[in-house]
Amino acid sequence: MTDLRTLVDRCPTLASSGRGDGGSYRFAVAPGPQLGDDSIHLSCTVTSGLDTLECDSMLVRIDTALVVVQAEGNKFGGDKHLAQVAEAALRRYQTTGS
Repeated sequence: MTDLRTLVDRCPTLASSGRGDGGSYRFAVAPGPQLGDDSIHLSCTVTSGLDTLECDSMLVRIDTALVVVQAEGNKFGGDKHLAQVAEAALRRYQTTGS
């Protein structure tokens, strides 16, 4: 998790190449809810031409396991249920191991 935070801090933007669309990606890391041993909220904004798409993920570390919940194609601010879904996924993982 520390490495991911460091990577996003060092490289928050990425231009797509070889696709011909001139798109770009912008990443940001924020603290996640207090779940597991560590958690983060990873946001990605993808811009291609006039189109913009927001992608959000919640990553929760439990010992050496990583539970990832991803919501793609959000409208801006549309991630309000992501923490609740991540909490439910963590409970399922802790109960079933998958």
